[in-house]
Amino acid sequence: MKFFSFIIFTLTLCLSMTAWAKTFEIEEFFLDNGLQVIVIENHKSPIIQQMLFYKVGAADEKIGKGGIAHLLEHLMFRGTSKVKGQRFNRILEENGAESNAFTAQDVTAYYQFLDISRLELAMYLEADRMKGLMINESDFVTERDVVFQERKQRVDNNPAAKFYEKLRRILWQDHPYANPITGQEKEILGLTRDDAVDFYRQYYNPNNAVLILSGDIDVKTAKELVSKYYGKIKPSNLKTAEFTTLPQNYNAKLEMSLPEVKLGRMVKMYAAPSFNKDRKSAYALEVLSEYLTGDKNSPLYQKLVIKDKKALDVDAGYDGISRSYGSFVLSVIPVGKIDAKFENVIENAVKSSMNILNEDKIDKVKQKILSELVYLMDNPASLAQLAGYMSAVGIDIDELNVYADNIKKITVEDVKIAFDNLWNKTPQVLGILQPEDNK
Repeated sequence: MKFFSFIIFTLTLCLSMTAWAKTFEIEEFFLDNGLQVIVIENHKSPIIQQMLFYKVGAADEKIGKGGIAHLLEHLMFRGTSKVKGQRFNRILEENGAESNAFTAQDVTAYYQFLDISRLELAMYLEADRMKGLMINESDFVTERDVVFQERKQRVDNNPAAKFYEKLRRILWQDHPYANPITGQEKEILGLTRDDAVDFYRQYYNPNNAVLILSGDIDVKTAKELVSKYYGKIKPSNLKTAEFTTLPQNYNAKLEMSLPEVKLGRMVKMYAAPSFNKDRKSAYALEVLSEYLTGDKNSPLYQKLVIKDKKALDVDAGYDGISRSYGSFVLSVIPVGKIDAKFENVIENAVKSSMNILNEDKIDKVKQKILSELVYLMDNPASLAQLAGYMSAVGIDIDELNVYADNIKKITVEDVKIAFDNLWNKTPQVLGILQPEDNK
């Protein structure tokens, strides 16, 4: 299950919103049981992506039950009373479908990419496991061991992953976003079958889900099929995560030196405004991240990598598609040792980049945002992921239609205000990871 790749995906989502919004017809409706359905018509090829988002992720896990959202994702492929064992994947493979899932902080999603003639089959299978999942003790133990080994391989044996996990924990403190998606080793081993059953019953309900149908389908057909396969599933009462408020002036630092690290890195991570909390700031932060490091002509890359040769690479990313806070991350891979002098070099490079910001530069950045990734316009799978994730975290789907106008409205002053608030007034943590011999 590709839950780590989703981190990369979310950093690029908003760059391509406009191109997709102008190309696809998007319509939304609800079933009586609360299921939200989004239909995105694209009749250029006889293919479709069905994607079911549940509005639950690692942020919803109880204390001590870390990893249960991800573990349940695995268990969802272990069969129902109608489709036993691991036949779910085999049936889809035999019918030429691509099928997978991912878990994130705010959502868990399941998807199938297939020929339109096989859509009813995919709907039957997905609707069946929304309420019919069978979790026996043997399957539970098997998948718990798989998740445990994933944790060891992808995090515990990966110094960069351990570093980022600690960095996030320091930044988010007692906020649910501090929960690692994998869970921690002790938590995973302590999970029980009852934990999985309880989590499934509480959150896997039609009134806690968003269904996306993107591709060669019309709304009338979609309504008929969705009602047929999902309409009889009963809704349930829900309890969602409670998000704490972080101290506004929180500032921390993490330093790690590990023998297995070959290239050091310096990371500044911020708890930033999200589209749900402050739309204008979110758009300004989109422009800011693209301006700072959007390509090799960007000011930070030119200053640190090309001119001064202080860094091998530099990158900034903003993710504002979330239920609570968004995040802004600046990452630098240094040429040599990271010390106080290097920290000042980065700080000065960022500030000098902001000092030369003007309307002409902003206009070029906005144009780049509005035209970038246009080659993905005809990919129903990509739009399904974007629309589903937005809706699942509570962002109105109409935001796609106003994205271009809102980007165009962003001014130099907007970006500078967003930068000042981010740099000086939001919770943040500085992380330094370097080889042990660089201490």
